[in-house]
Amino acid sequence: MGLFGRKRDVFGLDLGSSAIKAVQLRPSNSGYELMAFGMVELPPDTIREGTIREPGTVVDGIREAVKKAQLSTKDAVIGVSGHSVITKKIRLPKVSAKELAESIQLEAEHHIPFAIDDVYMDYQVMDSGGGDSGGMEVVLAVVKKAKVNEYLTVIQEADLNPVVVDVDAFALENQFELNHPEMANEVVALIDMGASVMKTNVLRRGVSVFARDIAFGGNHYTEAIAQRLNLPFERAEMAKRGQKGVGVDWDDLVPILESVSRELSLEIQRTFDYFASTAEAERIDRIVLSGGCAKIQGIDAFLASSWGIPAEIARPFQNIQFNPQRFPADALYSAGPQAAIAVGLALRQPGDKR
Repeated sequence: MGLFGRKRDVFGLDLGSSAIKAVQLRPSNSGYELMAFGMVELPPDTIREGTIREPGTVVDGIREAVKKAQLSTKDAVIGVSGHSVITKKIRLPKVSAKELAESIQLEAEHHIPFAIDDVYMDYQVMDSGGGDSGGMEVVLAVVKKAKVNEYLTVIQEADLNPVVVDVDAFALENQFELNHPEMANEVVALIDMGASVMKTNVLRRGVSVFARDIAFGGNHYTEAIAQRLNLPFERAEMAKRGQKGVGVDWDDLVPILESVSRELSLEIQRTFDYFASTAEAERIDRIVLSGGCAKIQGIDAFLASSWGIPAEIARPFQNIQFNPQRFPADALYSAGPQAAIAVGLALRQPGDKR
């Protein structure tokens, strides 16, 4: 969802449920170079299921992430997710660009459950004349105005200038295409598992065919650990991350993690089932996991075994150049799964309609 403006240096700002991530990229002769990266953790429930519950804490977190990253710009590209965001692929009769722009709002009223005056809307033509019907395939993105305004308020209070509002699932797609061009002909499920929202985006030969946000994430693991082992949430979070000095044996965690992972698998299976019902019997070739949950030890192997599909962890900095003296490789790659959406946001430009 682009806001008009000249091309400029921008940075991607991902307001996640557990952390704020800021990434600035710059085009180089061989692709992109990392100019800035900062990540700051948030207290639990500061943002939950895409809703900002503690605006002041978020503003402070944004300022800290910006300071840590040492950005050279205040122009931010942000993403939204959750139940206030709807993306839908629709097929329309083939018309001119001007006619499409005039009619898309009327057509959208048949596909969204919100009052048209209460939403911001954008669209992208994916196929301008293919298919048996000869119509146009259009991806529609709709978000409640209240959601966007909620995010814009904290961005502006942090003395930043929001120039693009994107959808998290599409940002995930952008960074994947940059880092994995060799998978362009595969059917790939991108799954970003955050603290309270899981974003899924199924790509078929480089085109998004289904995107869905699910209210399920890393907090389910933490809460289960806290309940089963009678721990405070903070200590349970540390145990989930495998940090030392918590006083919890890994063997005690394994059955808890596996139990929640089975619930996670069932949630994602619903997305796969929907895809299978609409994709002419094509199956998913690969799963790519990102987000904080992707760092849980063994989660990729567990899910691959559950579905019989290869699963791997996202590497959003794989095809991005960086100065190892400024950004130590081990630390950067370790943080990579959590930075996937921020990297995708940083690839945007005002008015690019990417």
